[in-house]
Amino acid sequence: MMTLPYPFTRILIPYDGSPSAKKGLEWAARLAYAGGDDVEQITLLRVIGGAYLARHIKNVDLRVTHMDQVAAWRRVRQHHLDHEVLPLLEEGKRSLQEQGVLAPIETRVAEGKVGEEIIRVAGEGGYTTIVMGRRGLSTIKGLLLGSVTRQVLSLAQKMTVFVVGQEVAFNLDCPISPLLLPLDGSEPSLAAVRQGAALAQKFKDCKPKLTLLHVIDFVLLGSAYAEGTAPFIEEGEKIMATSRRILEEAGLQDMVAEKLLAGHPPRVIAEEAEEGHHALILMGARGLSPLKQLILGSVSNDVLYRVSRSLVGIVYP
Repeated sequence: MMTLPYPFTRILIPYDGSPSAKKGLEWAARLAYAGGDDVEQITLLRVIGGAYLARHIKNVDLRVTHMDQVAAWRRVRQHHLDHEVLPLLEEGKRSLQEQGVLAPIETRVAEGKVGEEIIRVAGEGGYTTIVMGRRGLSTIKGLLLGSVTRQVLSLAQKMTVFVVGQEVAFNLDCPISPLLLPLDGSEPSLAAVRQGAALAQKFKDCKPKLTLLHVIDFVLLGSAYAEGTAPFIEEGEKIMATSRRILEEAGLQDMVAEKLLAGHPPRVIAEEAEEGHHALILMGARGLSPLKQLILGSVSNDVLYRVSRSLVGIVYP
């Protein structure tokens, strides 16, 4: 059996105290617990935008060119830090410690556009992982992700982003099970399988259930109706076999199920996650399938729109 390196060694948690952010803390704590000594750093980050000034803007003379030099502005900012931001971050830190996290935990404050600052801090700090809460879906279900989530996902590189909704539910003793691994055969997809295997090795004692899922797009089937479906089935089986070998080499062969389905990929993945009560969906981003027609980046974003009870991890290798 080959022991895979633990991929989540530096974890960044954008934290605003919302229910979904608190749920994200629970997930980050499970990642840190599983990683043990491999986890080098956990950082709780609060990005200050400009919205909080609305309550105090009347106290600031906007005719002054450099607002940061105005005494009133400095007082407003410091009051916000001392009475709202820093206590919130300390609350999050205590929560992680109470959940058994032994890795070093730091708190950090940044200022600017929230999504851009999260990515900047992640990139400069060499973070492997972002764990962030998501806002609920709009009244038109699935229409919009929160603007911060969208921006982080559009800018992320060389990291894994876990998006945690308020309705996400997982067993604290075996939080990754059942685990759904959608496949398209691309390198981001295979990277997600390897990360899933590394997680499963850490939680092997609870015997997690893993499902490999490849969805043949109805659009592709329709365009190839005259030639038949055999090439797509054959390609799907090859994709499954490659991922199966990764799991077998990790000693997880007894925990794996496979499904080869047809349909609209995001809808099928979301339905499978719902029907199988999957705690976690781990998938690659922006991967072009070997058939050169299915961009997984659009699929991963669409899956996020459709699921509410499954935690979604998107791998940017």
